Amino acid sequence: MRREQHIRRLVDYAKQSQRWAIILAVASFIITGTLIRTVEQSEYLLLSLGFLGVIPLLVREWRFGTIRASFNDNATYQRLVRLPFWMTLFGLAILYSILGWYELGSPGPSVFLTLIVLVGGMYLLQRAFDRVILKLEPDYITDRELHRELK
Repeated sequence: MRREQHIRRLVDYAKQSQRWAIILAVASFIITGTLIRTVEQSEYLLLSLGFLGVIPLLVREWRFGTIRASFNDNATYQRLVRLPFWMTLFGLAILYSILGWYELGSPGPSVFLTLIVLVGGMYLLQRAFDRVILKLEPDYITDRELHRELK
């Protein structure tokens, strides 16, 4: 019954946060679209407003980490459940660095290769993370399982 309770808590939060994330993402894209046509600001400002949809993802990852941390008192587990938040934040920082690199120079197709490496690396890190944490906590609910439950 313990696993089912964990899934229910995560699903309840995911359904609640999904609505707010969609609203904020749509609002940020509308604001960005309006500013692109009317204001001659720095492209970095417009890019940052356009990626405001990532902020709800960071909040969501932090909250999932908090909920998952309540499932096990092991100190290693407590640290590891926060790792997806830090990976998302690191990925966002790298994405901004790549976009800045693109704006400052003309690197050509290497930008796209770098983006592919970033996305692939994040995917592989997430898979490795799942394997490690499942060894510590067999009742850990992975993101795949959570998405299956949300459907």
